[in-house]
Amino acid sequence: MFQIKDFVSITASMLNWMRASTHRITDYNVGSVARTLVEAPAAEIDELYQQMFIGIKEAIPVATYATFNFDALPQISAAGPIRVQVTPGAGELIAAGTTFSGTGLATTYSALADVVIEPGASFVDVTVAADNGGVIGNIPKNQAFTLTPSPGNFVSASNLSAFSSGTDAETPDERKLRFASYINSIARSTVAAITYGLTTANRKDKAGNIIEHVASAAVVEPYLLDPNEPIALVNCYVHNGTGSTSAALVAIAQKIIDGDYDINGNPVPGYKAAGIPAHVYAATELLVDVEGNLSVQSGYDEPTLVKAAISAINSYLLGLGIGEDVLSAEIIRIVKSLDGVYDFALTSPDANIAASKSQKIMPGALNIT
Repeated sequence: MFQIKDFVSITASMLNWMRASTHRITDYNVGSVARTLVEAPAAEIDELYQQMFIGIKEAIPVATYATFNFDALPQISAAGPIRVQVTPGAGELIAAGTTFSGTGLATTYSALADVVIEPGASFVDVTVAADNGGVIGNIPKNQAFTLTPSPGNFVSASNLSAFSSGTDAETPDERKLRFASYINSIARSTVAAITYGLTTANRKDKAGNIIEHVASAAVVEPYLLDPNEPIALVNCYVHNGTGSTSAALVAIAQKIIDGDYDINGNPVPGYKAAGIPAHVYAATELLVDVEGNLSVQSGYDEPTLVKAAISAINSYLLGLGIGEDVLSAEIIRIVKSLDGVYDFALTSPDANIAASKSQKIMPGALNIT
């Protein structure tokens, strides 16, 4: 076991050895020649100990992750289709790189490929990706966009479904937690293994951009709740984090759990045991309305704080996993922790809201005054 010795301990050890080895030197006081000659190498040895400790500390995760080819997840830009409405007429082209902008959005979006508006067509769907990576590109559905450059017969543009695939680069702590889940998944057929397998599911467009992924997953064994259920049945629930989880994502998650073949025909093992029925479903959504009254400290802008409170509550509800309950006390804590908030009275919900094991809490109407 590697043990660090500090400067004081190193110096003391060297002085003790000198005292035991010779009686000719008698002055070991601070500032003496003998002690100074000992302290100089002791300081260098102390630094060497520290450098060795730091090197070992940094090398352990690097070596561990490299052994398992477990790379950190990179930043991903949100991507998805935007429907562009036009006045039917002559054909036009929306070129790759066309910029899509929306009022109040944190980033712009760019078309990933040329899209032709056929003569007489009234709309076309354009796949775009956020120009800035990370969660700032995730947006709810029905956001209005303008195009630069804009088609001559342009009417409107909006995303018919939410963008949810944007993720920030994985932090060391997040990577460590994911690695622990990965290690638990090596022994397949356990609840931990199936849950990890579900979270690896994502849906990509033709260009390879992730447009939807499993943000939360839950595994339920009905027999544990009802002895009349089949003892081997496993029900799995997934959610994309923004709402309306697609059937395509559910199908991808099902393949991962069952096992599949790669593009070269090689078998890819699944996460469930052979002969065990494991069914994947989209988690049902339970909308939660939140109402409350906000008191603002002097010198702070009320509309800005109201907007911040709504955003914080929205993030809290979206961040709940499948089967996790809404805690009214947590909503109050989140709002009151905002800089500039003097007090907050929550009027609805007036109690905690419980979610079933297959439900995902989602924000409903958020009314903060």
